[in-house]
Amino acid sequence: MLPRAQRLVRTRDFQVTYQRRRRIDHPALTLYVGRLHEGTPRLGFVVSKKVAGKAHDRNRVKRRLRAICLPLLPQLGCCDLILVVRTPALALEFTELQVAVVQLFQQAGVLKDSDPQ
Repeated sequence: MLPRAQRLVRTRDFQVTYQRRRRIDHPALTLYVGRLHEGTPRLGFVVSKKVAGKAHDRNRVKRRLRAICLPLLPQLGCCDLILVVRTPALALEFTELQVAVVQLFQQAGVLKDSDPQ
C-alpha cells in the first residue's frame, strides 16, 4: 500500500492534473503528469467500469500498479502522476505491466535514475 502522503485522493487533485494536459500514451496505460511540488511524488490510479466491469478486476489491476510503483517511489520526481488503465492492461502479465509503467515514467522524464529496480 502506498503511504497516504504519496497518494492522490481528492477529486480536485485529479482534476488539476488532468487539466495540465501533459500526457504520455501506451497501448495499455495513459500517464498524466501534474504539477511539480516540494516533498514526495503523489500517484493516482484510474480504472473505469468500461475497462473492467467487475470490481475485483479493477482492484486487481490497481493492486498490481501499486506494487510496481512502490519500489519506484524513491526514483520519482516530486510531481503528481495519474495512471489510467486501458483494456489491454487487463491481459498483461505482471512483468509486462511493470515494463510499460517504467517506460511511461522514463518517457515523461520523471524517473531520476534509469534503473527500474
